[in-house]
Amino acid sequence: MKKTAIFLIFILVVGSIIGTISYFIFFYNPNPQSTTKYVRIYVNSTIYGSLQTEINQYDQDVKNQGYLTSIISWSDTNVSNLRGDLINSYNTSLVGAVLIGEMPYALYDDESIGDTELAYPCDLLLMDLDGMIGDMSGDGDFDMHVNGTGDIFPEIWIGRINPECLNNLAVSYIQTYKDYFSRNHAYRTGNLTRPDNALLYIDDDWAHLQSAMLNDFNTSGYSSITNIYNSTITTDIDYETNQLTNSSYEWVHVMVHSFSWQQQWGPAGDGTQGITNNTDINSIVTQPLFYNLFSCSACDIGYTNNLGTQYLFSNNTLAVIGSTKTGGMWMISYFYTPLNQGKTIGEAFRLWWWNGLHGPSDIDSKGMIILGDPLLTK
Repeated sequence: MKKTAIFLIFILVVGSIIGTISYFIFFYNPNPQSTTKYVRIYVNSTIYGSLQTEINQYDQDVKNQGYLTSIISWSDTNVSNLRGDLINSYNTSLVGAVLIGEMPYALYDDESIGDTELAYPCDLLLMDLDGMIGDMSGDGDFDMHVNGTGDIFPEIWIGRINPECLNNLAVSYIQTYKDYFSRNHAYRTGNLTRPDNALLYIDDDWAHLQSAMLNDFNTSGYSSITNIYNSTITTDIDYETNQLTNSSYEWVHVMVHSFSWQQQWGPAGDGTQGITNNTDINSIVTQPLFYNLFSCSACDIGYTNNLGTQYLFSNNTLAVIGSTKTGGMWMISYFYTPLNQGKTIGEAFRLWWWNGLHGPSDIDSKGMIILGDPLLTK
């Protein structure tokens, strides 16, 4: 009888553990937020006066979405002070922050999880407001991210709108901001549109995954998805000439090896099938509105003329998702499913971090970032 009871208790405990894990992976709704949603809009104080009309219009557009907002003219260059301001402002209604202009970012370098790269920008440290971060080595870069009073998952989202790491623009930075907010408003008011189509463009090294990737990308809900993965087709010429200039795509999800300044086509990213660099993107009249770049370090905002920022300020682009380091977005259905449900890019991005399978502890995830307006929807 005692052995039977012990066995039953063991079964109940194991079942409870398995059930809890399954719940967090498949059913948990992280950080349920109140129906009153609050957004903080930070603007670098040196550009605020020149962009007041555009910022006020953007603020009104966000209010029209149903959000409460605050516009903060910000001049502090210390990222810890920015994070402290977010923490002090945090309550159940704060959903995220938009950072406009040159704003501080955290540099992260954690060798304890096997990360051997140089420190990289890590906006997760601004999104996670109840975790604990620190510089244990004293070299000025953050190298600790632990649960603290809560966990290491994000409570809010962050999006950055800043062309000032580009030195190859045809117009001034102020005009570049104005142009961006003009097309942002046009999209929000239905005057900048694309058909309900998307492109999944997979270079050689991931072509064998195309079926699984397409299955996950289908959760985006686009009525038509063009899936290109043939190694003889995925080249710089096809991508630049036939795809980036194609106004029938609203969203592009591309998988190709890269550095911060160029995407390299061909096996192992050897560039034998061409290179798409920042100068190419700058010179192309790009047509799609949104990009998810599975391209290592493409969105390294600390690098002059990085690809992600170049994409963002090329003609029609509104938002770019990518990584500041090696890696990119895996488990993409956890992002595209909420996006298809009408959630904003920022909220879909925040929920993606909570998938439990490829979250904040994963080296490939840590550098993920949103460039552009995180409050847009597809």
